[in-house]
Amino acid sequence: MTQKQMLERVRGHHPQAPEALIRVWLNLGLDSFCRQTKILKTVYTFPTVKDQRWYALDDKILEVHSVDYKGYTIPRLLGRPELRDLS
Repeated sequence: MTQKQMLERVRGHHPQAPEALIRVWLNLGLDSFCRQTKILKTVYTFPTVKDQRWYALDDKILEVHSVDYKGYTIPRLLGRPELRDLS
């Protein structure tokens, strides 16, 4: 279905709604669909600090599939770390 067809369908239910508002509704629906289905995959990079284990992640990041550092894959930690960092 094209965007024009979606606009016409929404306009059938909301004839007074301006086109700009309908486009906002369609984009919100698209964002929700992509978030729920996890259809989009993205790569994020950020600076790291020596001896820092925890980092705040962007709210757009829903799930982490892998972590790389300088081209090397960091294996997923299974179990407890040798040195506990409670900060």
